[in-house]
Amino acid sequence: MELGCLKLKEYISISCLPLPTFIEGNKVTFNSGDRHPNRTNLQYFVLMFMTEGTLFIAEDGNNYTVRKGEMFILQPQHHHYSWKPIEEKTTYYWLHFFVSGKWSQGASPISMQSLIEVPTLHYFTPTMTLHLLKHAKLTDTKRLLNTVSQIFAESTDPQKFGFWRSQQLFIDVLQAIQVHSKEETKLSELSGKLQRYLRDNFSQKITNEDLSAVFHFHPNYISRALKQTIGLTPAEFLVRYRMEEAEKRLLNTNLTISEIADSVGFQNVYYFSTSFKKYKGLAPQIFRKQKKI
Repeated sequence: MELGCLKLKEYISISCLPLPTFIEGNKVTFNSGDRHPNRTNLQYFVLMFMTEGTLFIAEDGNNYTVRKGEMFILQPQHHHYSWKPIEEKTTYYWLHFFVSGKWSQGASPISMQSLIEVPTLHYFTPTMTLHLLKHAKLTDTKRLLNTVSQIFAESTDPQKFGFWRSQQLFIDVLQAIQVHSKEETKLSELSGKLQRYLRDNFSQKITNEDLSAVFHFHPNYISRALKQTIGLTPAEFLVRYRMEEAEKRLLNTNLTISEIADSVGFQNVYYFSTSFKKYKGLAPQIFRKQKKI
C-alpha cells in the first residue's frame, strides 16, 4: 500500500522527557538502480531531509515516495527497505536519534506521559510531548539544512564540548519541524493558565466547579487540558504542589506540623499527615527529623 501522498498525514508523538538524543548522521547519495538498505533491527529513529531526486522507501509493507524538499521519519525496530529502485540521482541528509521515553505513530497527535516524575513546584511546561509529521514538506529549508550541517560538524569535533553543542542544535531542528494542532494549542494555553492559578491559590479550597467558574469551561474539559499536557488532573496537581510546599516548610522553617498543614491548604492535620506519608513515604515529623540530621 502506498502512502506517499502528503494529504494522508501520519503523526509521531514522542515523550520529550527524557529528551530525544542525536546519535549520528551524514549526507548520502544514491544513483539510478540503487536501493535503500533492507533492515529490521535499527534501534534509532531515522530523520531524513531530501535535497535531490526521489526516494521510494517502505516501512512494514507501507510504501512512501519522498521527494526533494520533503522530510521523512522511519521508526526504530521496524522493517525498512526500498519498494522500488532509485530512478535518478537522489541525495538526502539522515540523522539517527534515540528515544528512551514513550512514543507512538498514528493518524493524529496524542499526548505521551513522561517517564520522569517532574516536580510541579520548580518546573513548568505546557506540554511534554513532541509531535512530528512522518512525511511533510520542508519550510525554511536553507536554514534547517545549515543547522543540520552544523550538527555534523560539532558531532565530529574532537573538543569535549562538541557532543553537547550537537545535542543543542538537534533540539533546534526538532523545534523547527514540530507540529501543533489547533486543539493541542488550546489545551496547552489553558493548561498553563490552570497551573498558574493553582500555584497562586494552592492554600485555598479549590474544586472543579471553582475552576469551571474561573475559566468558563466544563470541568471535564479543564481536567482533560491538564491531564493531556502534564499527565495530572487538577486535583492531583494541587496535592503534589501542596506536598512540595509542605516539604520546603518542613525543612526550612520551624513551623509546627499543624501550622504547615494549614498554610498549604489542609484544614485537617491528620489528613495532611496521611497525604504527606503517601507522597514521601514518611510521616511529616519523621521526614523533618531524618532530613535535618
